[in-house]
Amino acid sequence: MSTLAKASALRQRRARQGHEHDMLDAVLKLVPDAVISVDLAGKIKSFNPAAERIFGRSSASVQGEPVDMLMPERFRVGHQTAMQRFARQGGEARMMGLRRIKGLRADGQEIELEGMISHVSLPQGERSLVTLHDVTSRAQAEMQLQHSRAQLAELTRKLMTQERVLVKRLAQVLHDQLGQTLAAIRMCHETILALQSARTPPDSQRLHERMGTLIGQAIAQVRQVLQDLRPPLLEEQGLSVALDNELRNRAQGAPQLDISITVPHKLELMRWPAEVEYAAFMVVREAVENVLRHSGASAIAVDLSGNALALHVTVNDNGVGLPDRVGLGVGHLGILGMQERAQAVGASVTLGRGPEPGTRVAFHWQCAS
Repeated sequence: MSTLAKASALRQRRARQGHEHDMLDAVLKLVPDAVISVDLAGKIKSFNPAAERIFGRSSASVQGEPVDMLMPERFRVGHQTAMQRFARQGGEARMMGLRRIKGLRADGQEIELEGMISHVSLPQGERSLVTLHDVTSRAQAEMQLQHSRAQLAELTRKLMTQERVLVKRLAQVLHDQLGQTLAAIRMCHETILALQSARTPPDSQRLHERMGTLIGQAIAQVRQVLQDLRPPLLEEQGLSVALDNELRNRAQGAPQLDISITVPHKLELMRWPAEVEYAAFMVVREAVENVLRHSGASAIAVDLSGNALALHVTVNDNGVGLPDRVGLGVGHLGILGMQERAQAVGASVTLGRGPEPGTRVAFHWQCAS
């Protein structure tokens, strides 16, 4: 190739590179994210307008400066080392995964950034391209949400503690006072009946019989309220025994349902923290109540598993299954209550389809320590 031809080819190549550079520069000016190019020494070589806006610095003021000037002091050494190590890697278009980092504006304000680093080969040499998106507002919203959730969980824990104390006191009052009063009334009534003569008018006899029936109903109702308020056997013998007793009582009131519970032998006498057992029991009770009211199921299966540091309880039914958008309406406040009970003790409640048409409610707790 002649000297003239070589010179022409060189001019064409430079013109093409200049055109490509102009196009890249135009694109970078329109990109809403910060794009920063860094050489192998960790020095800033380019700084697009979005980077100027995000960091509050002009492109001219950062040219040739270390890239770690854009980070708070406590992060600089580690980041610079990582940047230089990455920059030394060979190959084109190698990319590190999306990551969350701290940035530092010119006014000293720290900002939350999310971005990635790509290694490219340019005519000017090897470069690391840093692409950053300002997520400060989103990070603040996430922190506020986490704080609100923590506050809600703490409030729920306190409410559950107060609930247990109040329920225990109410149960004691019903048993020790109202229950004893009703028992005394029954004894007095039976004494009156024993003292009646054969000449007692029929109307009086019918009234006494009616009174005896009402006293019996009142005593039965108090016993049922006591059972609902204070789960039998839960405090004394534990979750598995209490659940077995609860489901047996449910089965007596719903003979059309096949209600079963499966508990591994090693867990029959296992005890978990009292608040966890109480939450799990109440979740199962609510789940079974939902099945009885809404599912049209013919079978309910409760399964308990875990160990000393974990507890898993599932309630499966073969009913109609979950409605659309479950948990979003007022009619699903029971589901919300189950989830709040679980969260208050560091557990979770999930709802989904069962192994057959129907619903599965699962309670999961894992010891945090």
